[in-house]
Amino acid sequence: MSRTGPTTYRDPELGTALRELDVPDHSAAFFADLERQLAAEPARRPTRRLRLRWGFRIAAVAASVGVVAAVVGWPRAERTQLASAAVVKERVRASLDTLRTLSGVIVTSGPRADDERRFRFALDAKGDFRLDGPAPGEVITYDAAAGVARSAQHSASMGGDAIFYAERRGIAPGPPEQGPPSWILPDALGAYVRALLASGDPRVEEVVYEGRPAWRVEVDTVPNAMVPALSGDRLEITVDRQSGIPVRVVESRAGAMLHELRIEQLKVDEPVEANAFTFSFPPGSEVIRSDEGFRRVSLAAVTGTVGYTPLVPSAVPDGYELAEVAVATDAGPTGTEAGNPPSRKVVSLAYRRGLDRFVVTTRLAGSAAWSDPLASGEGYVDHPEHVTLETGVLRDAQVVLSPHGVPHLWAVANGLVVTIAGDLSRAELVTLARSLRTAG
Repeated sequence: MSRTGPTTYRDPELGTALRELDVPDHSAAFFADLERQLAAEPARRPTRRLRLRWGFRIAAVAASVGVVAAVVGWPRAERTQLASAAVVKERVRASLDTLRTLSGVIVTSGPRADDERRFRFALDAKGDFRLDGPAPGEVITYDAAAGVARSAQHSASMGGDAIFYAERRGIAPGPPEQGPPSWILPDALGAYVRALLASGDPRVEEVVYEGRPAWRVEVDTVPNAMVPALSGDRLEITVDRQSGIPVRVVESRAGAMLHELRIEQLKVDEPVEANAFTFSFPPGSEVIRSDEGFRRVSLAAVTGTVGYTPLVPSAVPDGYELAEVAVATDAGPTGTEAGNPPSRKVVSLAYRRGLDRFVVTTRLAGSAAWSDPLASGEGYVDHPEHVTLETGVLRDAQVVLSPHGVPHLWAVANGLVVTIAGDLSRAELVTLARSLRTAG
């Protein structure tokens, strides 16, 4: 289907002014009201609208006053409908803020017919996680409160039908440490969500996906320089309109499909079985056990464990609450290729809001030189932004926003390496850094 895009007009001064507005969050009924208003609009709605690049909270302004709009076709419909990149992004953000549980079947595939693999998953806002598959009997579970992961997996190297059992204890709440074993979801899906939210002005089309209204968004991306043949230059992301969850992602390069990820049998905020996130090893089975050194403690007990007073944000984005406090006397190196020294006296604070999460960490810097503890990895080039913080305990920091890695800020100050990482905008990262204070 061919499309003719609308003419775009940009006013830099107006865009800057809009971005500086302190816009309140949407009410819970915002999107339902918006859908009703859009449905009530006459078919002869003018086809030309002023469009602005989306930034932090700009979607709230755009959706409210109608300055962000593009007219595209609706498959199987008799008239055109409005589709706005800003509305799509804001809907995705809102869903991550409010969802309590998510479950379904996740399917990954490649260009070959035998590439398809299917997993059943469930996760909740506490950070608990379960993944079954792709083969019968294979399972991974994670208990966030205990920091314990258990798994039953076939060995890819040894083959055969034997299942190997493993238990990881003392897992850190999140980055820059390895963190929980959510290697397909939400990590892979989270990377696609970040690519969507970071895109400046993606192409949006309203579609029907598996019988449900959806948005299809086309996002240009930069291939991995180390393995360009396996990394795409285009993402096609389909977002379920009701839940705000990306339900299908197709990664392609030069028009050829490389990878597909899709969610089937999607369930949002439905009760999850009480034992969904636990797994008991069969009696007599041999279990490979490891301990990564992180212990869940109260915030008041941190100083006595690590020997220094941790840094805690005094102002967090609305809705976030401190969910996990973990400490480790020793932890592994951080950064790409383990380029940093082993970490000592680490404090990891995880804050949650729905399925969103960010993590604040501190660790002793010692006398060694440090590089970015959360660098995106081989083949990707990050572009850190140096920021000067006028308030708080930090003075200089680096902000890194990349769809290939976790948005983060890091700094070395007062003998500590400090990181803030998670589902945050640049403005939120800087505000959190400025608000850091010693606990107490």
